[in-house]
Amino acid sequence: MPNCLQYDEKALLAEIASGNEPAFRRLFDIYKDRFYAVAFKMTQSDETAQDIVQEVFMSIWKNRSNLLNVDHPSSYFFTAVYRKVYHHYRRLAAERKFLQSTSVINTAENATDEIILANECRELISQAITRLPARQKLVFKLSKEEGMDREEVARQLEISPNTVKNHLSDAIKSIHTFLRKSSFIFLMMI
Repeated sequence: MPNCLQYDEKALLAEIASGNEPAFRRLFDIYKDRFYAVAFKMTQSDETAQDIVQEVFMSIWKNRSNLLNVDHPSSYFFTAVYRKVYHHYRRLAAERKFLQSTSVINTAENATDEIILANECRELISQAITRLPARQKLVFKLSKEEGMDREEVARQLEISPNTVKNHLSDAIKSIHTFLRKSSFIFLMMI
């Protein structure tokens, strides 16, 4: 019985080789689910498995003239599926390698850009702080630069914690205003 099936498949392949589209559709119906099962088992991805099945059938149709030389259709077709899966993983490995090599370059470029930008931001903030009124500047430095909480700043300056809160709030608003104006001027220069 297997010889009969093999003969039927060989006859089907001969029809496909001559360009018979309905015969190709029969081949597709016979193998599509089996190809998908193998591709899915090997890739664990529905989308990738579907793409591989599509690529295999496109390749079969494109190279249909070679089908006359196929002695064992099932082995021939599943070898094509395995090869497509193999090429899929080779392509993924090449993409990963490329992305890793470009990320090293981008990381270095980004790090340099970030350092420059951070230095510019620190400089702008420093300028904004120097423009604050003396008391606000002192409260801001004790709180933000030395890490003291409100109560500690209030004790050291002998003022109420609420006054510290107000000075900090006013200082932050002034700094934000200065940075907005500076950023606008900076963007206008670019």
